Amino acid sequence: MKSDEERSWAANRGYDDAAGIYYSYDSNVPNSKQVAVGDVVVVRADDWVAGWGIIEYVEETPNSRKEIRRCPSCRKTNHRHRIRALPSNICDSCGHVFSDKEVVTTFESVTNFRAYYANTWTEAARPVDFRDLAKIQLSQGTFNAIRPLDVSVLPDFLERISGRDVNLDSEISTEEIDSILGGHTEGIIRRRRGQRAFRFEMLMRFGERCAFSGVQPPQVLEAAHLYSFAKRPEHRRDGGLILRRDYHALFDAKLVAVNPETLKIEIAPRLFDYPTYRNLDGSALQIEPGQWPSLDLLADHYGQATRVFVSN
Repeated sequence: MKSDEERSWAANRGYDDAAGIYYSYDSNVPNSKQVAVGDVVVVRADDWVAGWGIIEYVEETPNSRKEIRRCPSCRKTNHRHRIRALPSNICDSCGHVFSDKEVVTTFESVTNFRAYYANTWTEAARPVDFRDLAKIQLSQGTFNAIRPLDVSVLPDFLERISGRDVNLDSEISTEEIDSILGGHTEGIIRRRRGQRAFRFEMLMRFGERCAFSGVQPPQVLEAAHLYSFAKRPEHRRDGGLILRRDYHALFDAKLVAVNPETLKIEIAPRLFDYPTYRNLDGSALQIEPGQWPSLDLLADHYGQATRVFVSN
């Protein structure tokens, strides 16, 4: 993905992408026909790796009208914007320089695709440069595209992105895969758009108080869902906690969980190496009586987290 500020490719007007939700492309993009439900995908945004996920659904729209902008000299599409030079466009195929007014515009029929992966998305936990991603690509090119990755080194790369060990077989059960793949895309978008309202509702329910660490400044408090969005693409009033930002990130990464039977916090073994989080293990939730969230939803998250704990 390229943001408008970073994009120099000028043959089209870009794509409607949302890094943690879906990736948009069309039949003109190399390898567009190779993307399939169940594929593991790593997404690059500008010069950094944004994260990774599993393709749950591919939306296909045939006979779509696409604007193509061509060089007025050679009629090819291999031209780009120049930031500090005039005329503002240069064609890498023939070397011709030209203004925006001289661009030759045509329209072609393409198939548009949108690949969704939000339910399995893991945001990058640390900065990983695009050049490191290029090292595990099986094909290279001069512009962004869809490229196959070397599966022999992909697991190590996913662990580097995630900041923890990744075991797809143990983390995502067959039942969850069946539930996730191929559905709930509209619910995902609804959930993302309703996140602010959900946070406000959780703050009204719990106050400006992290469920793990007590009273905190509101700027660092976030609303954490307890359940799999693939199964429940909705905002449930009994389905969230207010957590400090770092605890929320660890909770979403399944490195911290709440035992639904004891209502005590448990952490993954790797977190014992960090004094900041070591004392969290075994502590009780800091929630007022009568404000407990759904124990069934806590159990749902706890079951997923304990599978992650095995390899972390």
